[in-house]
Amino acid sequence: MAHTQHRWTTYLKQLRHKNRSVFLTWMLSYISVLLVPILISGIIYGAALHVVKTEMNRANKSILLQMEQAIDSQFKGIESLSLEVGLNKRISDFLLADAELTDADHYQIYQIANDLRVYEIANDFIESIYIYYKNSDTVIARNERMNGEGLYDVIRFDENMMYETFSEYFDQRYVSEYRPVVIAEGREWSPSVMYAQSVALTILEQPGAIILIMIDHNKLLEHAPVPEDSTVLILDENNRVIATTGSTQDTPVVRYEEMPAESGQVESDVLHRPMVASYTTSAITGWKYVMTTPAKVYHQKMNVVKQLTFASILLSLIVGGFVTYLLLKRNYTPIHTLIESLSFKASVSFDRGSNEFSFLEQALNSTFLEKEELLHKLNQHNNTLRSHFLQRLLKGQLESQIPLHESFSAHDVRFTQNGFSVMLLRIEHFGKFDQEEEDRVRNRSLLQFLIANVVEEVARESANAYAIELDQELLACIVNHQLADPADQRAELERIAEATKRFISQHTHVQLTVAVSAQQEAEYGISQAFQEALEAMEYRIVAGSGGIIHYNDLVGEDGQGAVPGYFYPLKAEQQLIAFVREGQKDKAETFIGELIHKNVMTEPFSFHNAKCLMFDLMATLQKVIAEIHTTNKPEVPDGVRAIERLTQCQTVGEMREQLYELLERICDYVNANRDYNSNPLIDKVMKYVHDHYRDENLNISMIGEAFSMTPSYVSKLFKEHTGESLLDFINKTRLVEAKLLLTEEKYTISEVALMVGYNDVNTFHRIFKKFEGITPGRYREIK
Repeated sequence: MAHTQHRWTTYLKQLRHKNRSVFLTWMLSYISVLLVPILISGIIYGAALHVVKTEMNRANKSILLQMEQAIDSQFKGIESLSLEVGLNKRISDFLLADAELTDADHYQIYQIANDLRVYEIANDFIESIYIYYKNSDTVIARNERMNGEGLYDVIRFDENMMYETFSEYFDQRYVSEYRPVVIAEGREWSPSVMYAQSVALTILEQPGAIILIMIDHNKLLEHAPVPEDSTVLILDENNRVIATTGSTQDTPVVRYEEMPAESGQVESDVLHRPMVASYTTSAITGWKYVMTTPAKVYHQKMNVVKQLTFASILLSLIVGGFVTYLLLKRNYTPIHTLIESLSFKASVSFDRGSNEFSFLEQALNSTFLEKEELLHKLNQHNNTLRSHFLQRLLKGQLESQIPLHESFSAHDVRFTQNGFSVMLLRIEHFGKFDQEEEDRVRNRSLLQFLIANVVEEVARESANAYAIELDQELLACIVNHQLADPADQRAELERIAEATKRFISQHTHVQLTVAVSAQQEAEYGISQAFQEALEAMEYRIVAGSGGIIHYNDLVGEDGQGAVPGYFYPLKAEQQLIAFVREGQKDKAETFIGELIHKNVMTEPFSFHNAKCLMFDLMATLQKVIAEIHTTNKPEVPDGVRAIERLTQCQTVGEMREQLYELLERICDYVNANRDYNSNPLIDKVMKYVHDHYRDENLNISMIGEAFSMTPSYVSKLFKEHTGESLLDFINKTRLVEAKLLLTEEKYTISEVALMVGYNDVNTFHRIFKKFEGITPGRYREIK
């Protein structure tokens, strides 16, 4: 208890000056909760402003659209009227009149004036109509006729416009547009709107005419529903005010280029007076219909919403603050009482500035941590003791004074069935766990822990299992199962081993070799099962690593185990020597493979016998190396180093690979040295032997006489260049043909001997066995 109180005191000192109190935390929490309605009010305020603004924009847009539709409708009527005027026969016929008018022309002018009077009456928007004929420089109106200069005195695009500029406008080939103009009224100029439309020509080279329709600009906005304090104006692409409900002298609030969209709203500041402009665009003229409203008037409704929102926020703060105080006082009192009681009983003072929850949490966590540490230490000791006990159980080294069931209970080992088997799992390759030296021990311990858990989990599907680490590369698993048919039990153990190997290989790339014992009865059979598993694991040198080895596969039908010794008679050794000495690698490999297969596969074969067989075969190759070594020749293969590599092999498969590697080097050496330092005389001697080997008198003396040399010189020269004696070459040449004849089985052995140059069958037997290792009759049987 004193130790616990000391730990609590330590925690309190650590928390006293760095954590807020529960009162302050709760107060902040309630304030945070209080902020929610304030935040909601802000959101509502924003939404309300958006709704009000949207409604106002929609109302302004509706007014502008009504105005646009009304004016555009009148413009369409004016355009239709201009088309009708242009198609008038009297008006189009006057295009042919010259500058000097005739009486008929004057009468035609009178008729055209009457027609124009009718057209003006047809549309209230039209103030007057002029037709300017370029050919005759004649301008016809309803009450008068004038020339171009007279038209210049009546209509201009602006007051200060020069006549030349005015005249250039009418020199255009084709005109069709609306534009603002000024009309003379006494000595003053008043604004108006003109629609100019060229008259269609039947002869392209003929000067045309232009219809000028003056539109009463006061009637454009006459019926526009303009709100109070707002102004409506029409603006063209050149920022010219076509019409306005305000003063024509006022500067436009916005410019045409500031309104790029078809419709919308912009804000501007004119002479430090904020304004809001809503606009839409005419589909006919491209003019902007603009409604301007002072920002103060425009935002009046939004200001009301803002004031109401601020009032609700202030009310929320007052009411929420009072409620927060009451809740804090009610909820903090029990916590404060609990802290004071715990501090008094623990003899630890509590600073009101520290965090009460942290004080409680740390005190409880300290107690739980001490309990967990104690349980962890107990579990560690229990696991170590149980592992040691199971190792002694496997080795049969338990104390006889203590009953087994008491030992099992003390170490939390439960064997519920009467059958037992032992599986050994050897790590052949560490896969992902094969790390650097400093991490290797830790990684291998982790790998063993993983394998132990996997094999236990897989085995528990049908039995109870306990895995034990024996060394860094070997684990044992005691499988407690029901006594069953050996074949059924073997299949179940095979499933456990295969599932464990597959899981470990897929997830860690680790290769395992598993040895499985036979099933034993009762707990005292565990040590026997362990010895059987060890013997099966030793057999991996024969079966190879990475597999599953069952002890029952090692014993013979009588259950007495492998037959001692191995099959490698002297005749077999002589035949292997003959194959290698002749450089026949394929035949030598086939012969060795058949010999190993006969020993390993036909009956249970111990790993000791396997090692002896491999070293015996290596010794045979060493004899061949010693026999073929001659002077003045390249170095022969190193047999001593090959034996060193053989001793490092772990399986029969690895030994066989080393054996085949040395065999290949020896045969390559033999075949390469047949042509070493080739001599034309030697080639002739060899050809002579091949041509005369059937002659029973063929010998060294006969060859010397054929080449005019002494027999001793020919024999010495042949030996130096081929590495073998001339007599051996003669016998080998004869034996090559003899072996072919023996396989045909058409001739007796005596007849074969005579056919290859031996007149004595006994001599043929002796030489054949010397070089081939077996008699001719035996050779015929095996072939």
